[in-house]
Amino acid sequence: THAVQEGLRSRGFDIGITNSPVTPVYLKGGVTECVQIMHDLRQNMGIFVSGVTYPVIEKGSIILRIIPTAAHSLSDVEYTLECFTRVASKLRAGQYVDKIPVL
Repeated sequence: THAVQEGLRSRGFDIGITNSPVTPVYLKGGVTECVQIMHDLRQNMGIFVSGVTYPVIEKGSIILRIIPTAAHSLSDVEYTLECFTRVASKLRAGQYVDKIPVL
């Protein structure tokens, strides 16, 4: 948990204040972007993530949640960090705004 959370922070991700393994990652975007990011992480990268968007949180915001466990190795952590860096880059480049994938 500490490796994931510190790794995300060191890569510039906002994870707020969390005192548990449930790790939120705050991003800017809407429902379409959130669904596409979750699809990309789950289907293409093998990382289970849940998402929260408007109307649960303010419009234009996304919260992705991951839960690292003791079963995850440090190589799993590094892979996760690389994947989050990739999706953040794709989000900034506007690659998640075309359409919502069928899940």
